[in-house]
Amino acid sequence: MHTFKKIFLASLVLLLSAPVSFLSQSFPIIPKPVLIENGDGFFTIDRNTAITFTEENNEVIKLAQLLAGNIEAVTGAKPVIKSGTVSSNIIEFVFDPGIQQDEGYKIDISSDKIVLKGKTGAGLFYGIQTLIQLFPLEKTGSIQLNSVAIEDYPRFKWRGVHLDVSRHFFPVEFVKKYIDVLAMYKINTFHWHLTDDQGWRIEIKKYPELTEIGSVRKETMGDGIPHSGFFTQNQIREVVEYAKQKYITVVPEIEMPGHALAALTAFPEFSCTGGPFEVGTIWGVFEDVFCAGNDRTFEFLENILSEVIALFPSEYIHIGGDEVPKIRWENCEKCQARIKNENLKDEHELQSYFIHRIEKFLNARGRKIIGWDEILEGGLAPNAAVMSWRGTEGGIAAAKMKHYVVMSPGTHCYFDHYQGLSGEPIAFGGFTPIEKVYSYEPVPEVLTDEEAKYIMGAQANMWSERYESTDHVEYMLLPRLCALSEVVWSEKKSRNAADFFSRITTHYDLLTKKNYNFRIPPPLNESGELLLDRNEEITLSSPVRNGSIYYTLDGTEPETNSLSYTGPLRFSAPQLLKAKTFLPNGKSSPTATVQISFVDTTRNGLLFKYFEGEWDNLPDFEKMEPVREGKIYKLDIDRINTRQDYFGLDLNGFINIEKEGDYIFYLTSDDGSKLLIDNRVVVDNDGLHSDKEVSSKIFLKTGLYPFRIIYFEKFGGQSLKAEFEGPGFRKKLIPADTFFFYNQ
Repeated sequence: MHTFKKIFLASLVLLLSAPVSFLSQSFPIIPKPVLIENGDGFFTIDRNTAITFTEENNEVIKLAQLLAGNIEAVTGAKPVIKSGTVSSNIIEFVFDPGIQQDEGYKIDISSDKIVLKGKTGAGLFYGIQTLIQLFPLEKTGSIQLNSVAIEDYPRFKWRGVHLDVSRHFFPVEFVKKYIDVLAMYKINTFHWHLTDDQGWRIEIKKYPELTEIGSVRKETMGDGIPHSGFFTQNQIREVVEYAKQKYITVVPEIEMPGHALAALTAFPEFSCTGGPFEVGTIWGVFEDVFCAGNDRTFEFLENILSEVIALFPSEYIHIGGDEVPKIRWENCEKCQARIKNENLKDEHELQSYFIHRIEKFLNARGRKIIGWDEILEGGLAPNAAVMSWRGTEGGIAAAKMKHYVVMSPGTHCYFDHYQGLSGEPIAFGGFTPIEKVYSYEPVPEVLTDEEAKYIMGAQANMWSERYESTDHVEYMLLPRLCALSEVVWSEKKSRNAADFFSRITTHYDLLTKKNYNFRIPPPLNESGELLLDRNEEITLSSPVRNGSIYYTLDGTEPETNSLSYTGPLRFSAPQLLKAKTFLPNGKSSPTATVQISFVDTTRNGLLFKYFEGEWDNLPDFEKMEPVREGKIYKLDIDRINTRQDYFGLDLNGFINIEKEGDYIFYLTSDDGSKLLIDNRVVVDNDGLHSDKEVSSKIFLKTGLYPFRIIYFEKFGGQSLKAEFEGPGFRKKLIPADTFFFYNQ
């Protein structure tokens, strides 16, 4: 697992104020099909409608039963399923070899029948998912569908979503529910993270100690509460078969050579030191890894993998390969002997040797390996695929080497990140809102057309350190899954954010009906400080049907007895606005909290210089030529239009201190930063790290002081936030009207 990071300060105010008439669409399908052509008239599914097919087999019968069950859920009547030719009032399944893509399908709805064509069962299944999205949400005696012709197929072959069951264990029933919603949105790969430092979750018959010992940790982050759980091999088979029926391939991940503490607790003889160990009780990266110099280690892992591949028919087996500290290998006689005997240059090449050896074992049994992008270090195994998580660079490098790649950068695809900037349940860190997920393009521009063919697709990752409940996992998954599904299925040229957010409104109702705990969008897609012109109004809105908005202006949390929103709000002075959407079922959105401020854009703000480069610590920007210079009116790096990684900022101006006294300044960043006042370093938060807050106290007299923040971002996360507290006020963001461009 990756100890990952990212804050991206959003300024998008997307479509949440779009009128209902615009949001109401005849075909609110997600992911968006390749082609939709409207016809004349409509077809009605009623009690006399039959589902037919000419090519009868178990697969098509199961697909027909799937559709029939969904029709019955709406109408109360289950259609007759039969083979043979019927002229009208039918839904006809056809296997069509003329469809080029294996997962492609066509739907033709006319006044007398629906024809659903697929090259394979997968195509028919995806066509059924599209049809279901056109059904009414309320129970009704019949279903009326507008005439339409749909042609559709996926852009990418790997459309993945991951679930970590090691940090927190989730039962089979939930794993199936998770798979259900993946199938709804045409995801075809479920990456199941089964082992890590904090728990071994898969039964291995040859080594029962892995689950007897390795599946139990005594506590989590000092809470004193034991945590345990694992899947039996029968349960694994049950999940794999369940996913297969929904045309989802389950790819298991067995971590090696690092993230192995749970396994080493049960079998310390396969470490470099011999232990003893305990299953990880805190998050992070541990120094104890599998010993690469011990042949018995490989025998142990090969025996495990033999049982794994007997359970999982997937083409790929994920072997982790990430975050492998080398300190144990550096001090291990066996590992150093391996380096010498194999003519390896260093411990990085030893890791490559380890991965090569595991790959050779799996290749001999008809399988391929995929691993996190660290498997590039020391040389990539001949047939390995790479899952690029530390930005896009690993994926680019692998594709240029003609290795297959799944793009999964933390910047856009880590669903353990916060979805909003305030009022959210706890997350691992970072900020990856649905808008950012939807904006992701899996094929890097730097690749040639030939190199781009090696991008198999993209995947969202759900690391579970912070999520003890299944409701919490669902909240983090949804509705971002909807955005990802369109990224990996729909054509790049057809993707349009405005169109997507108009279609997703129907899906909030669909997810409610299916009892998923999705994130309800707050009534204002802003957080922190909101700068207004004197005559500007604020509009609050909810894209969720039957949502009611309540707000406060006194700092209290909105409740259903707070002020009811009825129209645009106008402000004449700075004010704290809190707003929230409530649904009839009692669920509510996060609280949107914004400080309304007014600034003089001729005076208030900071000057910035933008640099590009790769650093591990803050460079001397004063000796460098900036790529671009400009002004910002509040401290928000998103307004500077930086690139994703490898950049730096030098922000400077003046800060107005209104009252003499002690002040505490807080600087949060990912990666390094420093805050200077009056040309002195007040807060030093330098270095490579995930989102981290550092604070320091300083005595200041009334007046204007030179103010400067320097910041760099290498790869992965991206965040910068400055707060302070002082005489008469608690910790808060430094208001925009406190900054001045010049000493005036």
